[in-house]
Amino acid sequence: MKIILKTEIDENLKKIWRDLETKNKPMIFQTLKWNLAWIEINNLTRNIKIFIVNIDNEPVAIFPFYEKKTFNSKIIRWIGFDTSDYLGPILDLNFKPTKIEFKNLWNNIISQLKNEADLILLDKLINKSFTFFNPFVEYFYCKKYDETYGINLTKWENILLRKNRSLQKYRWSIKKLESLGKLEFIENIDDLEEKKKIINQLIFWKKKSKNKFNFLKSFSDNFYINFVDYEDIQISGLKLNYDYIALSFGLKFNNNYFYLVPSYKLEKNIVKYSPGKILMLELINFFYKNNFKYFDFCNGKEKYKQEWSDSKIDVKVYLESLSIKGFFLKLFYKLKYLKS
Repeated sequence: MKIILKTEIDENLKKIWRDLETKNKPMIFQTLKWNLAWIEINNLTRNIKIFIVNIDNEPVAIFPFYEKKTFNSKIIRWIGFDTSDYLGPILDLNFKPTKIEFKNLWNNIISQLKNEADLILLDKLINKSFTFFNPFVEYFYCKKYDETYGINLTKWENILLRKNRSLQKYRWSIKKLESLGKLEFIENIDDLEEKKKIINQLIFWKKKSKNKFNFLKSFSDNFYINFVDYEDIQISGLKLNYDYIALSFGLKFNNNYFYLVPSYKLEKNIVKYSPGKILMLELINFFYKNNFKYFDFCNGKEKYKQEWSDSKIDVKVYLESLSIKGFFLKLFYKLKYLKS
């Protein structure tokens, strides 16, 4: 086994990454395109630390890290840690290391980072069969700090039986909107140029609804527009009189749907009828009818996610100190994640 550290994404690394993608079809958060877009929009080209694992001269894994400077210290984090929902190494499907093998591999990587950083902080870790195998959660102690909500779509009809009051409100809202004009659910918007305009609108609505200004650089239309032609991205909408009043930027993966960025029009005569919730329920019904297995609400603890979900996924963090300074940083972050 040979482990190579790369401090830039050159053409050789791009080829290796794309080859692993072609063979193994990772989630969008692990793709070269997603990681490159995040690096470029955050202007972090000098902080890259990517490890390639080779066995018999064949790449079997990529660990995409970057070095974040904070508190006068250096912290190793995932590329895309603040924008991606679930993270982990990119692994060849045929590469299934044992606990001892992965520990040896990881110790090799740590030895190369010891003089480069103070702390390793890897969050957004899960280990669900419908996403990808994550050796950190499988083999190491990782602390739970959050959870995401979702729906087991094989039980959707049973969930509906328990939601009579919510469904009555949903039907009432649809009738009220239909009294204002033609209401139409668009499950998948195909036109490329329309998608770009919709992403601009979706991000604008989302930022306006949060009523704050300190959004991440990567939470921008310039970032998400990179993925309008990605085959597993599905952009959906709810129209009233041919104008969109709710939108969703979602991901299909292994017959599961990830509800990444939903948004809706902020007009008083529209908002009071919950257009976002109507679109959400239309999407759930659509994916249920198309035999999808799981509807993942992704990050966030909004009330509607808790109300409609019947499942939870534990989200965990891995912390490893590399210096005395890192030891105290680890204590700080442990306390921070305890409060999450």
